[in-house]
Amino acid sequence: MNKKKIVLASTLAILLAPAALNTLPTTQIVHADTQLIGTIRRGGAVAVDGNGHFINGAAFGNFTSWKLGQRITIGGNPYYEVATNEYVDASSMDITQNGKLLNPINNQISYINRVETVGSKAATIVNNNGAATGVTLPAGSAWKVDQVRYFNSYPYYRVATNEWVKALDFNVASSVNNDSQTVTTTPTAHQPITLRTNATLYNGNGVSLGTTLPKGSSWKVAQEKTINGHQYYQVATNEWVLATEDKNTSVFSKGTATVTLAKPVQLYDTSSNSMTRTLPAGSSWKVNATVENSAGYFFAKVSNNEWIPLGSSIFTDNVLQEELANSSAYEPYFAINLFK
Repeated sequence: MNKKKIVLASTLAILLAPAALNTLPTTQIVHADTQLIGTIRRGGAVAVDGNGHFINGAAFGNFTSWKLGQRITIGGNPYYEVATNEYVDASSMDITQNGKLLNPINNQISYINRVETVGSKAATIVNNNGAATGVTLPAGSAWKVDQVRYFNSYPYYRVATNEWVKALDFNVASSVNNDSQTVTTTPTAHQPITLRTNATLYNGNGVSLGTTLPKGSSWKVAQEKTINGHQYYQVATNEWVLATEDKNTSVFSKGTATVTLAKPVQLYDTSSNSMTRTLPAGSSWKVNATVENSAGYFFAKVSNNEWIPLGSSIFTDNVLQEELANSSAYEPYFAINLFK
């Protein structure tokens, strides 16, 4: 999807060395003379100040790139300075040095502190490499979780040293309770689909193949499948795309979508045209609409006047976040004051 760049304050000349992002102390400021570049991931980003407070007007469009300054930690998570006292969450960016990606999503860790309860089925434990250990957590049992990371694009919570459980295996929203359920149907006289973005290809288990189909291309659909509560269309042998990649398919076609926050998120309020209250990590909300503005930034509606900015990996279900973005109506002037 082509995105318009936005112009913000000038970036710093002080640059940061490539220290490990996943093993940071609770407070830290790092300076060095090596160059890091941060490219904003899909969904955009909003800057905070050194105390973690959101800054009105300091918003960054999709796929724009910035020289990174000092690194600090806020709530145990790394942030980089991109302008004077303006910091962006490391998880909102692809961070590179001399063209080498330093923070692939599967290696990123964010820090949390809460208790989660396993759903109606036993939950499989995987190790730090994403491999099943052969051990499960019993249905209904409660566990303290302290970190979040991704395996095969799905978020996992750490329940003990070298032990991780998929976030969807815990009690979250009812819309994702059938985590392991896969239903395949053969459509009757399904019309060809036309892709609204450069669409990621998945295999029959919903795992990314690492390739895409071009935006605007049309494909015949052989089958429909539901994996972990998400609808996919088969376009070739063992090649599937999210149904919402089709221009005529919306995640809201069957009603509202329920999202669960992986981290605290500040809301945009249309009545005051500003960022207002913050929703806590772990809370769930019904979304009945999403919009995209001319800066390429997405918002999800959770009440009459309140909208969640769809920053990087803010939901426990990363695929749902993609579906919400795909289903957005284009409102060029929505919250555009944040981008001036």
